[in-house]
Amino acid sequence: MRIKNLRPSPGALIATIALVFALTGAAVAATKVQTNDIAKKAVTGAKLARDSVKSGKIVDGKVKAQDLAPGVVPQQAYGRVNKSGATVTPGAGAVGITGVASGGPGVICYDLAFAPVSGTGTVAGDAPAQPGATVELVINPTAGCAAPFTDAVTLTKLTSGTNPATDKDVYVEFIR
Repeated sequence: MRIKNLRPSPGALIATIALVFALTGAAVAATKVQTNDIAKKAVTGAKLARDSVKSGKIVDGKVKAQDLAPGVVPQQAYGRVNKSGATVTPGAGAVGITGVASGGPGVICYDLAFAPVSGTGTVAGDAPAQPGATVELVINPTAGCAAPFTDAVTLTKLTSGTNPATDKDVYVEFIR
């Protein structure tokens, strides 16, 4: 019996070459690009896909308000405002309240570092808290305050008695 020639057919030869390339390609693809393989500052914001970086991928405390687009983080102005007759002063530690003025009995007019969209006001009292006064807060009042104190106004009122307006210290917070 005679043994046939052991030359592979052209199809078997092409299949063997394809198999070698396929196995080599998988081995190359199995190596991952590591952090140390990327040069510093090589990946910039323009090269990132939209929404590819989520909050879970950002280390706490690494993004500051100035790094974000305007309006993403609301601005705040807050603090205690002391009123005694015509004398009105922002308390120590007040933030974003650039000026205050008296608008009459119980009325405080505000000049803020920004134009607020909302706010809250609370009567500042000595401990323990005593009922008897409320604070009405108006954003962008149409009358009653002279420029530049036209960003907001608070009116402190007694809940009972003949003279509803009263001079009380207030805690305020404004948000943009």
